[in-house]
Amino acid sequence: MGEFAYDLSGSSNPIIKKYIIGSTFAAAGVLGENPTTSDAGPTPCSTTAAADVVGISLDTATYVTAQQTDGTSPARFVSFIVNPLAVYKYIMSGGATEGTALVLRTVATANSDGLTVTTTAGDNWASPQVDSGTIWYYTGANAGRYRKITTTSSNVATVTVAFDNDDAVGDTVLWSNAWAPADEVALTAQFTTNLYQVDSQTAVGSDAAVTYVEQELYDIGGDGRTKSAVYFTSADHVFNILT
Repeated sequence: MGEFAYDLSGSSNPIIKKYIIGSTFAAAGVLGENPTTSDAGPTPCSTTAAADVVGISLDTATYVTAQQTDGTSPARFVSFIVNPLAVYKYIMSGGATEGTALVLRTVATANSDGLTVTTTAGDNWASPQVDSGTIWYYTGANAGRYRKITTTSSNVATVTVAFDNDDAVGDTVLWSNAWAPADEVALTAQFTTNLYQVDSQTAVGSDAAVTYVEQELYDIGGDGRTKSAVYFTSADHVFNILT
């Protein structure tokens, strides 16, 4: 699930507010959206949208509307960290299901200048399109080193800043649809079905409005396929007057 990492203002203190909800929050660590005219309060974001974000939820509550026979109030509350410059940490997933390992691709043709990564025939770096995303080596002489993808063509990903070393047939790489600091193309994230993680293997620039601040990219020694993470701030926050 997502978590508050820090605030871009320099503060490490979360600002917490409690609001009446307009839909069930089944889990903490989910971004809540500001209610529309038809909502009674904040609702969870969807897998592909996070508009007018209120903040990240800290607890759970079941939404009800009718008077309760047990005498309790039908108004149900959830606490949110509402810092408009909050940075959230999300583990990357390799698919729509939480905990899916990141997709591993294998170098099929070695390069001699560090500017191209040619993987197994049948791979397609343009489907989903990951131009402006990130590529990093999982194994080999460049393990742990990352670069921005600047061109994609079939089974070849091209970078502008060369990797430190030549790669070799059999080396493996990982990739994500994020880049930090984000350019205007990569200002989106897609969440897993349960909203706990970010599906980093979708096309760049197609989903919820976020601004990537940093990434934690691990190689095989750090179990990068399941522990790599992104840090982002909401690019559409209800308390940010610039939105």
